[in-house]
Amino acid sequence: MRKGGAILNFSWAEIKQSILGFWGKLSRPQKIITVAAPLAVAIALISLLYWASNPSYVAIFTELTDIQAGEITSELDELKVKYKLGSNGSAILVPEKEAAGVRLKLANSGLPKGSEFSWSESLNKTRVGETESDRRLRYNLGLQTELEATLKTLSNVKDARVHLNIPEETLFIEQQEATTAAVTLTLKEGSSITEDQIRGIANLLAASVKGLKLEDVTILDSNGNTLSDVLNEDNQPGKMTATQIQLKQLTEENTRKSVQSMLDKAFGAGKTIVRTNATLNFDQVTTDTVTHGPGSVLSESHTTENTTNTSPGGTAPGVDTNVPGYLAPDGTWITSSSEKTSDTLNHQVDTTQEQRIKSPGDIARLSVSVLLDADSISADQIDDQIEKIEAIVASAAGIDRERGDEIQVAALPFDKTGALEQEQALAEAARKERLRTYIEWGVGALLALVFLFVLFRMRSKRKQDAESLELGQALQPVPLAATEELLLAQQEAEREAELKLAQQKQKSAEEIQRQKIKESVDIYVQNNPDEVARLVKTWLAEEK
Repeated sequence: MRKGGAILNFSWAEIKQSILGFWGKLSRPQKIITVAAPLAVAIALISLLYWASNPSYVAIFTELTDIQAGEITSELDELKVKYKLGSNGSAILVPEKEAAGVRLKLANSGLPKGSEFSWSESLNKTRVGETESDRRLRYNLGLQTELEATLKTLSNVKDARVHLNIPEETLFIEQQEATTAAVTLTLKEGSSITEDQIRGIANLLAASVKGLKLEDVTILDSNGNTLSDVLNEDNQPGKMTATQIQLKQLTEENTRKSVQSMLDKAFGAGKTIVRTNATLNFDQVTTDTVTHGPGSVLSESHTTENTTNTSPGGTAPGVDTNVPGYLAPDGTWITSSSEKTSDTLNHQVDTTQEQRIKSPGDIARLSVSVLLDADSISADQIDDQIEKIEAIVASAAGIDRERGDEIQVAALPFDKTGALEQEQALAEAARKERLRTYIEWGVGALLALVFLFVLFRMRSKRKQDAESLELGQALQPVPLAATEELLLAQQEAEREAELKLAQQKQKSAEEIQRQKIKESVDIYVQNNPDEVARLVKTWLAEEK
């Protein structure tokens, strides 16, 4: 290659030599940057290419069985679609851009398949040689599948299995067996099922299966716990329901917290222990009261009856005197009269009827126990403190002696072994934490010192290398041609220095002349100030 009349010959040795020379001129930080910068760019480009060539995957199906997952993966292999397995094989993931299309293709192929039996198969297909028993069996299997699908729609149910036992109908009621159902529920992780949901599932089964009663439904969870016991709680008067137990626990806990918080403010946390026991009355009482008042008079009647009778006077005894129509010899008559009076009063009685219904859940009896740390108070004040605590707690908890409520307060020394061990453990943990912090600080300081020492050594070595290089260059023998060039350059520099010195001397003479003129003017001004003032005025007038 020719450039400016010169021939440039690039050989591998010269290129290598130039690269080594360039590398040798770089400092240590420059060398690190020269190597690290291209490496970082290369890593970034490789990562970008890897990310672009590996698209993000999304799940198209989750919670699959092994059979369903195997069928879907076989179909995806035939469709030549990339996929990944997740959740221990129960989930299938495909590229996000292909997810919708792949899901439609699998749906057209009937995947994922559900149960082997379906409702439509049970009702719409008739097989040759099929008996009524076979058809009834397929009907039961289809009904089980539909009930399982319905139960899976519940928000907290992950999977469900339903088994129905529907006996054949008989002519006699006494010989008819009861229809039963068994349900196994697999709940989602972190979820639970309420009593109302259990009753709802039982009612769903009873309404879906002919002849099935609520008491013949058994519901289990995946751990084998019987959930359907709540269905029979209403038939066991002596047993408390879960709702009643929760209400009892809530009442006891609210009372305990109220008393405990009050005592903690007075004696400090951990100095008292409060326990409560509440007996609730869940009987619903209806009271009917009828009250009769004096009333008022609706009607009143008064009746008076007078009667008068007249008869002949007395005669002698004998037959003749008793003959009818016989007149007494003296002709006297006897008259008698009577009077009868009756009063009738009709009253309307005032009647007041009152019905009161007492809701269940009232406190029938309450017991409160308070244990006080005897070490927290002095021995001569224990009795006085116990009396005050009984009075305050009784008022705060609503103790009613008439209904049989009790309150017990006792002062005993607490076992503080556990608390002391806990304090010691906390202190030991704090000490270890401080020690670790100190060690970290020490290691950091040591690393900083090592870094400063290495940096100082590098600077010292670099300075020594530079001095050695200068000394080596000074001691290096110079060729004859180079010596002539150096002498010519030195002579040229001397001539330029002499020329600058002459110019500087000439300039200095001119400055000296100006300085002399200035000094003469200053002397004249000092000696003849009036003349100078008049001269200045003249100059100003001329300028105007």
